[in-house]
Amino acid sequence: MRPDRLASLAIAAIILLSTTLMAPQAVALLPGYGVLLLLLVRGRYPWRRGLALAWRLKWFYLSLVFFFGWLHPEAGGTGWERVVPSAVGLGEAAVRIAALILVVAWVTWLTTVFDRAAQIRGLTRWLDWLRPLGLRGDVFAHRLFLVLDVFEARQLEYRAVRDRFRGQRWGHLQAGREFLIAGLDQALSGVEPPGSGRSSPATAPPVGGGPRTSDPDLAWQVALLWVSVLLAGGLLIAAPMGGG
Repeated sequence: MRPDRLASLAIAAIILLSTTLMAPQAVALLPGYGVLLLLLVRGRYPWRRGLALAWRLKWFYLSLVFFFGWLHPEAGGTGWERVVPSAVGLGEAAVRIAALILVVAWVTWLTTVFDRAAQIRGLTRWLDWLRPLGLRGDVFAHRLFLVLDVFEARQLEYRAVRDRFRGQRWGHLQAGREFLIAGLDQALSGVEPPGSGRSSPATAPPVGGGPRTSDPDLAWQVALLWVSVLLAGGLLIAAPMGGG
């Protein structure tokens, strides 16, 4: 099967998997993590990059812990009860964090094993259905992956800018803000980041360290991803029945 078709199938599966973020249940996350573990054991998962991307959301995880732990309906309302987080709320936060990490892990896999051209064509295959509404799928896909580059590939450049303002808290924040706004503006306008050395968004490799679209194991990796999605869907459907 052509790489762009495999990429389109993988993108569809990850989008379906991301729906677990709306009302995650721990049991429905097990198939996705199980397949990731299998890929990891076989040396087919970029675990260093996956950990790095998951760690960058640490403040969002903390906000989930605070929101569900202390603002949950079962949290105490007065006195010391208000200081102690709700156990039920912390459990919900943990499940949501696990669901978010699962989606980030699969997005990391997608953007590592497929080169940029396959990713763009794969996403465009689905977005073309919206062309009658005036959406140009190819343009949107190009800019989406450029935005992803801003948040990952330019980390070293951002740190260099930030270090120039060390010790000046307000200047530090302003520099980071201006750097991100400028980078996002370039990405959304379809302009490659300066110094990236990339001739075209359609031919550039992913930020994960080079294209692997020729990997003969891609077909079974995508198949396993779909197996995990279907199993997760079945578990989500079966869980309310079991609870009833």
